[in-house]
Parts: sequence; structure tokens; C-alpha cells
Amino acid sequence: HGHIRLNDSDMGVASRFPIGTFQRDHDMTFNRRQILAGGSALALGGFALVPRGATTQDAIPATAVASGAWSFTDDKGVTVTLPARPERLAIDVNAAAPLWDYGIRPAALFGWNVNPDGSLADAGGNIDVSTVELVGNTTEPIQVEALTAVDPDLVITVAFTDDPTEYWSIDTDALGQVGQRYPILALSVGSPADVGLGRFAELATALGADLAAPEQVEAKGTYEAKLAEVAAAVAAKPDLTFLFGYLASSELYLASAPDWSDLLFYQSLGLRIPPVGAEPGGYWAPISNEELGAYPADVLFQSTRPGNLSPAELMADPVFGLHPAVAAGQVFGWNQDVILSYQGMTIALDTVLRAVEASSKVT
Repeated sequence: HGHIRLNDSDMGVASRFPIGTFQRDHDMTFNRRQILAGGSALALGGFALVPRGATTQDAIPATAVASGAWSFTDDKGVTVTLPARPERLAIDVNAAAPLWDYGIRPAALFGWNVNPDGSLADAGGNIDVSTVELVGNTTEPIQVEALTAVDPDLVITVAFTDDPTEYWSIDTDALGQVGQRYPILALSVGSPADVGLGRFAELATALGADLAAPEQVEAKGTYEAKLAEVAAAVAAKPDLTFLFGYLASSELYLASAPDWSDLLFYQSLGLRIPPVGAEPGGYWAPISNEELGAYPADVLFQSTRPGNLSPAELMADPVFGLHPAVAAGQVFGWNQDVILSYQGMTIALDTVLRAVEASSKVT
């Protein structure tokens, strides 16, 4: 039998959910329920999270795991132990994209970043969606009946908080049904991106990926070289300031760097991202069109999520066009669904590199 264990470790990861129409008109704030531990079962908000063929117990010493068994502890402190390495995987898009780059192929995909037409946009990275079953989308992030038809060995998603009832793309109602049938793992996307990259590499290795394979060694080398380039470019222009946000015709949100894994990482490389006055753990500071001028910056990174304004549209706007970065033509795209693999982070870092090299001080 498998075993699921919950620790009391506090990841300190803040919850992030897009806002307004940026939510695609869905309420993505999951209900918080108290965790009740009793007996051998772990009760979550009135239901027992005991997947098919699994029990719950205290920490399992490494020596006690049966020969051939598979075990992994996620970033909520949950340890899943199975009789063998899981082969049939159902994975949220934000977790599937980095795992795909490491060579892990899911049987099914689900999540907020599966569009109704089956496309994955920037969140999907290199995933070939034609090779997998889709068991969720923006309308219903995880479809329990479709998931059951796939009958996965393991469900994998990401987490923005250590709350035991909050899993990205799995609301509390679905969690009750999914958690009774299948073990669930979640990796944090609230830590600095280099930390998250390492955790996805660990999980990929546990799932059978060979990080010593030539293509993986090459990908790591490319990432490390790009990292050095970015650090050198930022050091050469230390006075540049950067603003990240989602700017649409009817709503504006500025990203709060402490809440975003990629922005935290960029700050560690020397990128100057001033505070935007967001609530702690709020991820976004909503502002009016007229308030954008109160946040001058030399470079503006605009989210590539649907509904955003293009650089030309920003420049043509009588208010947005006055912002120093917009007026100078120093506007670049930002994939806020950063892909935590060597390949994904190389692309993200290259975007930053191009922005730094092409921009000058205008504030």
C-alpha cells in the first residue's frame, strides 16, 4: 500500500491567484478548511484524503521502504510512497511543462492553463498536447470523471501556499474526490526560481528522468551560461529599474516581486524591481490608469496573458504613452507562468538579457 504523510513544516509560500477579468471570470480563491488529523486517516475539511490503495501514517524511515517501492516528499511536507515508480501521471500544466523538458511524459493534463480549444499558451512550454489526454481546462480545471477514466498512478500540481487544502487547479470540492482515489504531490512555485528548478529536477529524477543524458547536460550548461550573461549585463547597467505587470484597457495590475519566483530570482541577480505597494502575499497591486505614472521605471515587462495591450497600443494611449519605459519603447513580454526547467529558465533569462542590453536609463 502507499502512504501519505503530512508534516507541520511551514513553507511560508504566499497564495497567488489572478484577479478580475484576468481570472478568466472564475473565482480562483480556494476555500480554507481546517485540517483534522485523527487515527490513521487524515481528514481534510470533512473528507479523508486516503487515495486508492493508500493509508496514512507517520514519517516512514528510508530503511522501512520496501525494496522496489517509490517515495517522494513534496513541498507541503506530504510523502507519497507507492509499491513501484508511478508510470501513469496526471499533471497540471504548470508542473507538466518543466517535467516535460526533463523527459517526463504525462498520460493526462489538467489545469487553469488549458484553454477550451485545447491549447496551452505560454504556460505549456514544449508540451505536445496532441500526445496527452486533457482532463480539465479553464472552465473546469480538473474533471474528476475524465481523470478517473485515465486512472493515473499519481496526480501532480503546484502550490502557492502550504495550506493542506490548497492545490493549484484542484478546488476543495474536487480535492475531496481526487484525494480519495489518487495520491497527490505539489511542488512550490513560491520559492526563488532557481530553488523551484532544483525541486522539479529532483522530482523528474525520481520519476525516471536521466539528468546525466547528453541533452540534459547540454541544457544545464546553456542555462548556466545564460545566467552568467544576465548577471554580467545587469552589473554593467546597475541603475536600470524594472516594472512587471498586466496592463489591459480596463484593468492594471503591477507584480509584487517578493511573491513571484522568477522576480525573486532576478532580484538576486541584481535586477532593481521597486516595491509597488501590494499587500504581503497579494502578488498584485491593482492600480488605475492614471496611477501608472506614480511607478516610473526604465523597463516595463508586460504579462503575455490574454487581453494585454501590445507595446504599440500602450504607446498610442494618451496616459500609458507618458510612462518613461513606454515612451522609450522599452517594453518587453513577460511569461508570468515561468517554466522551472533548464530550458524554460534559459528562455526567461534570455528575455531579461535582451531587455537589459537594449535599454537605457530614462528615469
